Amino acid sequence: MPPTLRFLKMPGPTPPRLALLTALLSLGLSACTTIRVDVPEPKATPQAFDEVPTSRSPDATQTQLALSRWWKGVADPTLQQLIEQGLAANADIRVAVARVKEARTVVTMAESALYPTLEAYGYTGRQKVNDVSPPSLPLPVPLNLPAVNVPISSFNGSGFAAAWEVDIFGARRSDADAARQAALAYEEKLHGAQMMVAGDIANNYIEARSIEYRLQVLDRSIATVERLKRYAQGRFDAGQATRFDVDRVQAQIESLNAARAPLQSLLSARLRRLAVLTGQQPQALKALPSPNANAPADASVIPMQLPSVLPSDVLERRPDVRGSANVVRAMAARLSSAKADVLPKFYLGFLSNDGRLEIGSVPSASSSFTAWGAGVRLPIFEGGRIAANIKASDARLEAAAAQYEQAMMSALEDVENAYSARRALDQRAQQLTQSWQTARDGADHADKLFQEGSGLLQPVLEAQLSALQRQDDLIQAQTARALTTVLLYKAIGGGWSPP
Repeated sequence: MPPTLRFLKMPGPTPPRLALLTALLSLGLSACTTIRVDVPEPKATPQAFDEVPTSRSPDATQTQLALSRWWKGVADPTLQQLIEQGLAANADIRVAVARVKEARTVVTMAESALYPTLEAYGYTGRQKVNDVSPPSLPLPVPLNLPAVNVPISSFNGSGFAAAWEVDIFGARRSDADAARQAALAYEEKLHGAQMMVAGDIANNYIEARSIEYRLQVLDRSIATVERLKRYAQGRFDAGQATRFDVDRVQAQIESLNAARAPLQSLLSARLRRLAVLTGQQPQALKALPSPNANAPADASVIPMQLPSVLPSDVLERRPDVRGSANVVRAMAARLSSAKADVLPKFYLGFLSNDGRLEIGSVPSASSSFTAWGAGVRLPIFEGGRIAANIKASDARLEAAAAQYEQAMMSALEDVENAYSARRALDQRAQQLTQSWQTARDGADHADKLFQEGSGLLQPVLEAQLSALQRQDDLIQAQTARALTTVLLYKAIGGGWSPP
């Protein structure tokens, strides 16, 4: 129930109790305080990573500075255009922006409780009573009194009223601070959405380009096997090969052809996902621009130099960690507000009114008065509501602190895992590159022997197929390395600009 303000007519002597209350309010205004809440300390973080190099070269420092737009360092204009388009039109980002706007309006609403409220009012009315019956009197002789005819009366007036809850113990300031921290947490969710969208677009784009590259290798493999089949069929017709040799090659052709449909379906799915991520209809993106010298669209566009970061860098950059910290501050402010409910609340009020009253032919009378009042509200019995609210707020703060600690540990774990995976994939890609080069050299030697008349065509074609298979393995390894690199940028917190 809102407090009741007692309005006292002015001017006039001030009652002693009211004078004492006014003095207490003035003293409270000069020493407003907020209830202190101790926030749980998170666990200590390591000084350095195990998998991340600690030395910082000039190139690594430059990479660190470019983390907010890491895709700008990728030599592929198509990828850069898609990410910029996604950041501007993605539905998840638009939803996050709307949530930020809503949270900021809540801040304004919470801060409004810190100030007095002022309202203007006006009124007018007209009243008529036709007659008034006389009262019945207990007389020994009945007395007939005539009915009284009351004339028409009208009244009107205007004025304004003001009220203010004096926030001596900081309850309203705590509410405002909680709203501000919640708004900052929503801003961090927006940053996180931007980071995720940029990473998702890069992942789907890399996979789409990889599938295109693998389809090209598949076409070359099918052409080579068909050539091998013609060669086997010719030898079979000449009586130099068996039906098994022909059937074995035919099985290879069918197996390679069976791999085309899944790759085409996966490519279409990646293109549809790219369209949705960039704010378009799923059918809008039919194909990607053809690669060229400026945009090779393969693993060479992914930067080989990785940023050297410290755990403190990651915790300062990760939007989820920063947002969790804001939630902890918001829960602490709400606990402070809940604890302030056990303390008295003080109120001030002011009322000013000008009015006029007319009764029939009687000359109109005007009235004007000004009043002010002060009130105090102190809870005595609330059925345990305030104590329960304090315990619930304290539990929310404890949960928020645990979530903040979990976010910190998960962020550091993500970076360690991403760096470790990237190093492993670097080694795998290097070994597969050597394997592919060896298989390609073997195919070239076999073809040279065939051209010189020292060998048959079948070993040449089989060597070429082996080299193409090694190349397909290398493409998949390079794709995995590129995806892990994007994951590393996301783990570090790259993809949004810090304020």
